[in-house]
Amino acid sequence: MPRRRQLNPAFASAHGLALQDTANQRSHDKVDSALRLARSTARLNLSSCFLNVAALPDAMFDLRGSIEIDLNLDSTENPGSWNSYGEEDIVCLDISDCNVPSKDKVLLDSRLVKLVSLRSLRARRSNITCINWSDIARFDDLVILDVSGNELTIAKIEWLPMTVKEVDLSKNKIKSLVELPDSSPSHAESTNEPLVVLPNLIRLDVSDNHLTKLPSSIEVPNLQVFCFGNNQISDLLVSTDIIAQCAQSLTTLEGPNNQLHTIIDLSECKKLTTIDFGDNKLSEIPSIGNEVIRLNLTNNAISSMSRLFGDAQQLNSSTYRSSIVELRLRGNRLCGLDDDILSCLTNVTLIDAGQNELRDVPDVLGYLPNLRRLLLDGNPTRVLRTPLLTNTSALKAFLRKRGAPEEERNADDEAKTSAPLCTNNAAKHIVNQALVGPFILDLSDKGLDTLPRDIGNELLLPSTQSCEETDANGFAGEHIQQLNVSKNTLKSLDDWLAATPNITCIDASHNKIEYLPSFIGDVPLVELRISRNSLSSLSLANSLTCCFKDTSSTFVRSLSYIDLSGNQLKWVPAAFSKLPLLSTLILANNMIITLKLICQDGTDCGWPCDGFKSLENLDLSGNKINDLADLPSSLASSTRIRRLSLANNELTTIPPTLGLLQDLTSIDLRGNPQRAIRMNILERKAPEILSFLRSRIDEDELQKIRFESSSNSCKKENETSMLSTQYNRSLEGLRRNIQDITLQLNNVYLTEVQKYDLQRQKADLIKEERSILSQTTR
Repeated sequence: MPRRRQLNPAFASAHGLALQDTANQRSHDKVDSALRLARSTARLNLSSCFLNVAALPDAMFDLRGSIEIDLNLDSTENPGSWNSYGEEDIVCLDISDCNVPSKDKVLLDSRLVKLVSLRSLRARRSNITCINWSDIARFDDLVILDVSGNELTIAKIEWLPMTVKEVDLSKNKIKSLVELPDSSPSHAESTNEPLVVLPNLIRLDVSDNHLTKLPSSIEVPNLQVFCFGNNQISDLLVSTDIIAQCAQSLTTLEGPNNQLHTIIDLSECKKLTTIDFGDNKLSEIPSIGNEVIRLNLTNNAISSMSRLFGDAQQLNSSTYRSSIVELRLRGNRLCGLDDDILSCLTNVTLIDAGQNELRDVPDVLGYLPNLRRLLLDGNPTRVLRTPLLTNTSALKAFLRKRGAPEEERNADDEAKTSAPLCTNNAAKHIVNQALVGPFILDLSDKGLDTLPRDIGNELLLPSTQSCEETDANGFAGEHIQQLNVSKNTLKSLDDWLAATPNITCIDASHNKIEYLPSFIGDVPLVELRISRNSLSSLSLANSLTCCFKDTSSTFVRSLSYIDLSGNQLKWVPAAFSKLPLLSTLILANNMIITLKLICQDGTDCGWPCDGFKSLENLDLSGNKINDLADLPSSLASSTRIRRLSLANNELTTIPPTLGLLQDLTSIDLRGNPQRAIRMNILERKAPEILSFLRSRIDEDELQKIRFESSSNSCKKENETSMLSTQYNRSLEGLRRNIQDITLQLNNVYLTEVQKYDLQRQKADLIKEERSILSQTTR
């Protein structure tokens, strides 16, 4: 059949033609097409055909009678009455979206009973106000009934055939699901309610209605999905039967936005995976089984979560694990989160506990392995700073640092005490492995409190006895370049540095070190990682003072990376500023209060006005700093500073002069109790933050700063000219040493190991030469 062309609106207006006639013609054509398709498929789709469901087309109730036989056409297009489906064969009928406006009550066409084989009936959004439920009972094979989005005020599900599996009555105005003897739908005599028996029902949706109660006498043993949200139901105890009947099959239970104030025990529902009781009036948390994956209890009045898993957790609290992935508790009255409950949530990825009354959270949250989002906004927390509340990974790290679970600490202690002592053969193997490749000695997380005697002996043996590939001169420990002794219980590094005098990198984090060795100035360290220890400011300052007394200290000339986070520093030793190559200084999570430069017991304390010529990264986050003193002006004179973190301190004011650090690519000032700068500004990129700070500097103050910087630059030029002669002298000595090593390398009798050692010495001298040249040109 050729497709009819749509009438042009302008043409219709000019010739007085009605567009309604065209719309009716399109509807008629669509009905004809649906009827032809139904004769060959037994499925009739009349959705969106602008029909009146109270008076459906006569042709659909006599499919064979309206066939026009054309013998010239192909039988596939016009099969004829002898091999086409009739109305008694139709299995699926869809009359949805036939919303013809009507002021009268719309009763579903009673002639539908002619469709005796009907298995699926959908009549959504069709303004239906009444259904003859006795007609629905005549569909002996009905499986799906969907009359959602209509104007129904009562449903009589007791008339539904026992074959039905899915019933959708949502988005109506239903006040009762069964026919009550009394005319009032709110009749409370549950004993007079008819019995509902639907043994095959799998899905029941009665959400978005006017229900105040559910049927009390109902048998649905195979129900899997039950939705009754957006009603006025106040108590599920009245409907105990409907939950108890399907306890072994129920998988989804959704009842948000009701008036529920009590709830039944759901721990017996072994297959229940989704529960939604948000926006109710629950005062106690429901008990659930361990198969629940999503639990939504937002906007209730719950004050404790201790009974979440009922008695199952108490019976086996050490091994009980829940399957919950999403836990939503926003908008309740929780004053705390139960540690025992949280320790069972090993699979949870989202916990929303915002808008409660939490003042702190348990440390166990930091150890949940799969937790990706933890929402705590809107709580009166004082222990946790605002940036932590919006950064789950940072919050978890903070909680892990604050305290580990007791059983984990006990397990670590048992593992360390039960670790076998290092035998002689094992020590020899460890040292020999360290003398191959990049010369790394890794003894991290071994439970060591001192240098094992066997390993110490192996390191002090002549290198020919320890490893045949090394140089015959000196002992084995002299060849070690990197040392990793982190995650132990060391209190001192004296023995370690004595056995490995040439290391350039040491990682001694997570120990109990209280001081640095007095001879550390002789060690050519480039990287010093000593976080999470017990170092104090005074012991650190004394060690640095000893290093600077020796003018030939290799430690002072080579150190470029220092990590002292998580120690017990109360002030910054001013000696740090004298390290010429120091580029990274991490002092986070200490107890530093002020950066003001003072003299305490003959030791300079605080941040000096000059120095730090090579500093690029500075991290002072997580302290108690309330005064930056000369830090902004000191860093303003540095041309290399790129990253600065002052987050989570006690700064009540942020100096606008920080805006003069125009070379910064990252600056973090969040988590301070200041009120002058809004949070949305502090979360912007570094150039925008710096620009805002510069805009707050007075013009007079800005001119004063520029004058001071120009005078300081003149002083620096004078100092540079005085130091240039000293640098030239040292350069001459370095170049002579380089020439001597070059001549030695021409010796054809050198072994490969000896050549490698000489080449390494030459490379070190060249690096030192370049560093001196860079200082002279700065």
